[in-house]
Amino acid sequence: MEDGLISQFGAPDAPHCDPETARIAIIPAPLEYSVCYMEGTRMGPQAILNASSQMELYDEELDCCPIEAGVYTYPVLDYTDMDHATALQVTGDAVRQALAHGQIPLTLGGEHSLSAPVIAAVHEQYPDLTVVHIDAHGDLRDEYEGTPLSHASIERRVVDMGIPLLEIGIRSFSPEEAAFMKTKPNVEVVWAYQIAKGLARIPWEHLGKHTYVTIDLDAIDPAKCLP
Repeated sequence: MEDGLISQFGAPDAPHCDPETARIAIIPAPLEYSVCYMEGTRMGPQAILNASSQMELYDEELDCCPIEAGVYTYPVLDYTDMDHATALQVTGDAVRQALAHGQIPLTLGGEHSLSAPVIAAVHEQYPDLTVVHIDAHGDLRDEYEGTPLSHASIERRVVDMGIPLLEIGIRSFSPEEAAFMKTKPNVEVVWAYQIAKGLARIPWEHLGKHTYVTIDLDAIDPAKCLP
């Protein structure tokens, strides 16, 4: 810990963070290039690490401490003086490094555009990969604000890779995305209104043995949050 900042997830009470034996690799990725509303995504990874110091390690549903599988937090990625494309390449390479060590990568963003190179890296190792995307937005635009690397285009890039996609919690979708989705049988959407009305059926059976889960925090409906 330096200057009050937590560098290992769950620290200071994190005894299972040996990089040689850890099963889980946390990769802090403070990416902020294509945000279009409010700035601050670059501060997300460190905020999560700091908050993890206040987290109890026992999971009542699993009746164990999952952190005992070994959770190592890599150094925060440094995107100084990089353009967006280079930063995405660096992020993907960090995931490849974790995979080469036999670790399961868990990337902390950062804006959501970081997920495309991460998923590409995982797909290289697991060609049967499926993706679950939990978000308020579909992120299926071909490009947004002039760039195909946008946070609003990450799942379009996933579809371009030929990866089956399941989107959950969507409540903000453009006409372009709706038209595109209807042409792609390997893209399934569980809408937020279906979940809210108890009508949702999530087709878990369509997921493969290897599934990557990507979560955008705006999937949490603010109308359901307690003050």
